[in-house]
Amino acid sequence: MPVRRWIWGVWLLVLLCYFVPYGLLGQVHAWYGSFLFWSVVGILVIVANVLITRDFGERDFGEMPDDRNGEEEA
Repeated sequence: MPVRRWIWGVWLLVLLCYFVPYGLLGQVHAWYGSFLFWSVVGILVIVANVLITRDFGERDFGEMPDDRNGEEEA
């Protein structure tokens, strides 16, 4: 799956983190329903971030420009 779709998936999970606990579970007075939902979504976001960043490396960033203009640090 392309990185762009994973990023949109993370945004969907963030929106669900507001909609589900405050919308669908708003009438439930026990806290553990929302806690369980947020815990599962938190794990899903971590997995999605790992999948998004798995191809990152130094080759993606190239040479960093040297902004010292040839001056040595003291």
